[in-house]
Amino acid sequence: MIKIPTLLIIIITLFFNLSYSQRLIWTGSDNSNFFNETNWIVEGSNVAPEANTINPLTAINRELIITDADFINANGTINLGSGSISITSTNLEALAIQSGTLKINEGGYINIANGDGLQNNVSIEINHPLAWIKLNKTNPQAVLDNYLNQITVDGNNAIYSQNLRLDNYYTKGCVIRIDDENTAALHVFEGTNLSGNNAHINSGSIISENEIPNNLNNKIKSFLLHKGYMATMAINSDGTGLSQVYIASEEDLIINNLPSSLLSEVSFIRVLPWNWVDKKGTGGDILGLDNSWFYRWSNNGISDMERECTPMAWGKGAADSQEDVDKYIGKYKTTHVLAFNESDNCNDQSGQYGDLCNTDVAVATYENLMKTGLRLVSPSCRENAPFGWLKEFYDKATAQNIRIDVIGVHWYDWGSNPANSPNASPQNVFNRFKNYLQNVYDLYGLPIWITEFNANPNRATWVNKQFMELALPYLENLDYVERYAWFQPNSGVADYFENDNYTAVGEFYKNQISTPAIPEASLSSESNLNEAILSFASQNLFNFITYPNPVKEQLHIQSNSKIKHVEIYNLNGQLLFNSHKGDEIINTKKLSKGTYILKVNDKLKKFFKL
Repeated sequence: MIKIPTLLIIIITLFFNLSYSQRLIWTGSDNSNFFNETNWIVEGSNVAPEANTINPLTAINRELIITDADFINANGTINLGSGSISITSTNLEALAIQSGTLKINEGGYINIANGDGLQNNVSIEINHPLAWIKLNKTNPQAVLDNYLNQITVDGNNAIYSQNLRLDNYYTKGCVIRIDDENTAALHVFEGTNLSGNNAHINSGSIISENEIPNNLNNKIKSFLLHKGYMATMAINSDGTGLSQVYIASEEDLIINNLPSSLLSEVSFIRVLPWNWVDKKGTGGDILGLDNSWFYRWSNNGISDMERECTPMAWGKGAADSQEDVDKYIGKYKTTHVLAFNESDNCNDQSGQYGDLCNTDVAVATYENLMKTGLRLVSPSCRENAPFGWLKEFYDKATAQNIRIDVIGVHWYDWGSNPANSPNASPQNVFNRFKNYLQNVYDLYGLPIWITEFNANPNRATWVNKQFMELALPYLENLDYVERYAWFQPNSGVADYFENDNYTAVGEFYKNQISTPAIPEASLSSESNLNEAILSFASQNLFNFITYPNPVKEQLHIQSNSKIKHVEIYNLNGQLLFNSHKGDEIINTKKLSKGTYILKVNDKLKKFFKL
């Protein structure tokens, strides 16, 4: 026979264990504070847990259930103890998570701010591809080395690049998520405002025409793109023609009404995982510079754990076949492709091969890159090309509905006679650089990648170093520059390394803190086929002629409508003349002999000064 005191102890113990194991359900009734007990209730009741049940760094030892919460802020470390959190359709932010088990279900997104964000062997169960855990200060290599055995994917051991992605989150971080090409990352609709007949589109492979589910070929009017993905849509089944790139970086992107150029015309779709990179990169596969992307002057590079490799179609032979297209499509972590390297140079670089210097040939070859479904960077040419060869390329591409998303440029200050000014003022070099970039942006209105630049190899190292000190912070704060890569000429000047040690230039480049290449939470990427640009082009009927050409002293301008703005540039993009007076006669006496670009309103023509 059990004595009454003993029975009482058993009852109390059972009651204590029962109440201790009860699950806590998030209600968010008061605010978004994770550690505020009034935001929780004990399962099966409308009663909040006792005060101090959920405190930072204190073991919670409960099963926590969070569903359909827009945002929860745990401004501290969550110590689960022997407990767990199950997160569904919720955004949770914390400094770190200790111990216990983290269960991430569909729509569960966790953002960890601290460097040591996964502590005391916390177990991580990722149960849906539309979910992630983001570590802001732990890079992919560190996750692979230190945390992989703590992660399961749908109940299976995590295996990098097979069932688990470890994407860059800029230079220091990592996004951990399921690697599954059957992820339904895009939801398309036949009606506007996400209405009517609809279908889910998986990431990975390209689909076109009748492969688009539910008979939605040429019928899509709106869509939802889940965050962490990029989508390209085109009206032609091979990806050519009018098209647009959409990026959902930090938030879902909803397009309630496609632009008229795509409305009920989409016959090509590619969806792929986004990869988050900073502006600073390198030309060449160079380690040790604390950058999150690089390119090689070829399409042979591969991304590694900490850097995205952006392939380059260096010349005609790297873009004129389906085999080339398939190679770009198959690149892991790749979201962009760089077009030709200095194709404007008929005697050197890519322009000398396959008649690529001919803009008609270049445009026709470049069009093949649209079939990749990637975001496209224009040919990166010599610094005068944006005001000559590249503008001709751009105009022909636009006329043929060939998409250009980014303008690529090179800059070495060649127009300043660098061979005769080895000790030029770094400030003056920098000022010319700034003017050049602004002139390019004013001409195209598109994002810029500077894939090669320095103060010139003919200039002293100290000039290059001080130019870099001015240029890099400026580029980091210049919103229309997405990416840049300093050029290391291997000439003893402007190099990163000497005898395996950092030079002053290399040290500064390494230590430059970089910012997101695309900081927007979501982006409907503008291109030369953007509706606003096309509309402007169709309405801009302004035209003009000049005479005499060549000119000695006075250049006459005759136009079919009012002249609002006149500019003259040299072939290095330097602005030499700027007037808003409606000039019809320009005095050219002070110009040196050579070729110049005349810009009247928004039209360009070349002229030669005798």
